[in-house]
Amino acid sequence: MTKEASLQFHMSMGMLINSAHRSMTKRFVTNAMESGLDISLDQWMVLGPIWQLESASQKELGEMCLKDKISITRIIDALEKKNLVVRVPDQIDHRINRVVLTNAGKQLFYDVLPIMEKTREEVRKDIPEQDFEIFKNVLSTIIKNLDDG
Repeated sequence: MTKEASLQFHMSMGMLINSAHRSMTKRFVTNAMESGLDISLDQWMVLGPIWQLESASQKELGEMCLKDKISITRIIDALEKKNLVVRVPDQIDHRINRVVLTNAGKQLFYDVLPIMEKTREEVRKDIPEQDFEIFKNVLSTIIKNLDDG
């Protein structure tokens, strides 16, 4: 057994999950950069719900993306600097800002879809569908167990 294989074998579940997440993030960013797209995984994870909801509040985005208020603000600020989104006051409650995609943001969303699909294919390579479903169910149960307690 190689040193790397031995280390992987002895890593705790949390470390393995964290390592897998970091590897997926790195691969997504690499794939995006190779395609000439300037977007982080966090930015993509916020861009999708903005596209889906068409006009989301920062609070809604934070809840959907499982990000705290400070993190979601930072990500939206970065997307705004890239002219991918704009904040507009809610028509009913002016204390709330809605986040809306610009035309450039909509275009980037569609440009990133094949990159996301490529990354998903790389993640799932050589993993039977049945195993992947079991893995998702186990992770969902772990999350439920910890959220309930």
